[in-house]
Amino acid sequence: MPKKCLFLFLICAVGFWGRVIADEETRQVQEELRKRHLFFRDIDGRPSPDYAMALKRYQQRQGFAQTGVADDVTLYSLGIGEAAPPAEGATDLPDVPVLKSDVGLHEPRPAPAPVPTKAQNAGDVAKAEIRNFLRRYFEACQSRNPDDELAFYAERVEYFDHGVVDKPYVRNELAVYDQRWPSRKYVMGDSLRVERKGNNTIATVRVAFEVANLEHSRKANGRTDDRLNLAKRGDSLEIVSIKEARVLRPSHHRKRPPNFPAAVGRTIHHVFHNIFR
Repeated sequence: MPKKCLFLFLICAVGFWGRVIADEETRQVQEELRKRHLFFRDIDGRPSPDYAMALKRYQQRQGFAQTGVADDVTLYSLGIGEAAPPAEGATDLPDVPVLKSDVGLHEPRPAPAPVPTKAQNAGDVAKAEIRNFLRRYFEACQSRNPDDELAFYAERVEYFDHGVVDKPYVRNELAVYDQRWPSRKYVMGDSLRVERKGNNTIATVRVAFEVANLEHSRKANGRTDDRLNLAKRGDSLEIVSIKEARVLRPSHHRKRPPNFPAAVGRTIHHVFHNIFR
């Protein structure tokens, strides 16, 4: 074969192989996005406007730049590829979500919230037992092993604002959250409200949290009101739905009312001072 023809053949082969690799990567991304209820087209390995939009939704959820392109950070977050090395001279991460509910989907939920069956009704479970279950759950949320927290969820759970998802989905979200905030502390408040509605047993509790990423000198803290729907699982409990709402700190700019006796005393002193000066 002439050298010129061989050279052209090699160029075509490299180009073809590059397209094969790129298409396989796109197909993997499509599969991961479908698992997260973001991509609903055929898994064909071909970029499209729907594919780019699904990527943007995922990047928004994770707090990444919404480019619609599967960059290294996005691929690693999806469990594809290697972790991207930090940029030279970089000293901090971009702003990222703090709470698990900060990265929920703002779109129609794919399925109605699960409701415990009559056999799963936890209406006869004592409040003290529910409190102990929740304490163990929040302790598990501090673990670096996602399976510790995952063990408290039902097979299908209404997970914050992500809609109804399965355990593999939740496990992936927990792994991503652990990368973002590897150090976590949760303290459950003493107040616990339990409501019984049909087969639903809804527990509401206030939680103080501290999260940190020491490697990147990042930390955050605050309080949330957590609302969990519980069901029976054998002799124990499981979570079929979980929501949280951030408790906002009171504003320090609000003008405080004056102390009434002190204000009257200052006024009288001012009057007498003007009369007898």
